[in-house]
Amino acid sequence: MDFASLHELLRSTYDEMMPLCAQMTGIAKGIAGLGALFYIALRVWASIARAEAIDVFPLLRPFVLGFCIMFFPTVVLGTMNAVLSPVVQGTEMMVHQQEGNLAELTAKRDKLQEEAYLRNPETATLSPTRSSMKK
Repeated sequence: MDFASLHELLRSTYDEMMPLCAQMTGIAKGIAGLGALFYIALRVWASIARAEAIDVFPLLRPFVLGFCIMFFPTVVLGTMNAVLSPVVQGTEMMVHQQEGNLAELTAKRDKLQEEAYLRNPETATLSPTRSSMKK
């Protein structure tokens, strides 16, 4: 495979690894479901044993964590990709702009080196290859 940029390599790796991680995410969903179920059961049982009202809001945390784990590829990774996509596009534009500037400056440098060499080949030692050739 020939990759032109690190972004293409990372995107290709992401696309290849998500189907391979499906079994692990299935196991994580099962563990998260059991953990949420046991946590909620423990909290409800402790409230009943102390003869006090069941507080519902602390019980929402395992539901939210379980929801995030159950829908990890779509909700969590999808949200992160949607939020970070403009950042990736912006930095990619900056890289292309800097590559253009670098190519322009390199061309100017090469032109100046060639002009200096053509003016006086004996004293123009701007590049290490020319100075090593004199010795």
